[in-house]
Amino acid sequence: MVKRTKRYAATNENLLKYALAPTMRWLIAAALDGSTMTYGAVKARLETEEGFSTVFATRIGLVAGALMHRIQKADPAAPLINVLVVNQQDQMPSEGAGPFMARRFKNENLIRTDYKQRHPAKWREYFDRAAAEVYAASAEEWALLYQKVFDTSLPQDWIAAERDKRHNGNEDDFGAGGRKYGPGGEGELHKSLRLWVTANPEKLRRSCKGARSETEVCLDSGDRIDVVYHLVDRTIVLEVKSRISNDVDLRRGVYQCIKYRAVKAAMDVRENVPVEAILVTEGKPSGEIMALLRQHDIRHFNAPLVRD
Repeated sequence: MVKRTKRYAATNENLLKYALAPTMRWLIAAALDGSTMTYGAVKARLETEEGFSTVFATRIGLVAGALMHRIQKADPAAPLINVLVVNQQDQMPSEGAGPFMARRFKNENLIRTDYKQRHPAKWREYFDRAAAEVYAASAEEWALLYQKVFDTSLPQDWIAAERDKRHNGNEDDFGAGGRKYGPGGEGELHKSLRLWVTANPEKLRRSCKGARSETEVCLDSGDRIDVVYHLVDRTIVLEVKSRISNDVDLRRGVYQCIKYRAVKAAMDVRENVPVEAILVTEGKPSGEIMALLRQHDIRHFNAPLVRD
């Protein structure tokens, strides 16, 4: 069997020339999903998808740091997307992220190579702040930044495809992915309510005004959430049930909220950043459903039947 020659030798020169753009695209997808990439995951994709020979894991720090330097050259105020490259063990970035966080948060102590080890709680605090800024940016903002950095467009359908790729597997269980709505597909009433909830976060809660709002958001579990509101201090997952839903469907909605909240919280590497859940209906649920919502600390919003 003939051994295929790799496209690039994993030299520093080649990594700086050919690895930064794909790494930024992968990190944008992770950021929009509220997730991260391990050093090993970046290494593996550079080798299998970009044609690099074996990349030593220690060189991924070089890639992440060089990428952030290039981003800051184009936009000094850009979110620190490099912090999403994390260690597998502690799910936090290595000491190489320290100088970037030091400048962002005006704390020179973060530059010290032993700061993470000596002050893990403080390191976590600053990492959480940096990750919150990254998660708050929209797909449109990332595409504009990518254009500035690499002088190449990043179409929204490319971003969507990369996000889908993160969740591709061999199965698509009923209730997840493309089969969430069953063999009949999504009904018009559900779709109308879902899109209204996505477009009007401030009408559900005044504190949600300005939230980055997305619909049909895929989780790493393979599930798909109707709507997610991304805020700096919290994330809100929303399950939508239209006026035709009966108690069986509403009960299912409660348990969907429980599951989505748990998985979204597990995906978010920040500590002490709450994930809340809201069940949205077009009618007042029964006493049984309301009791179930209270029992599991899930909020309820009764959407108006007539909407702008």
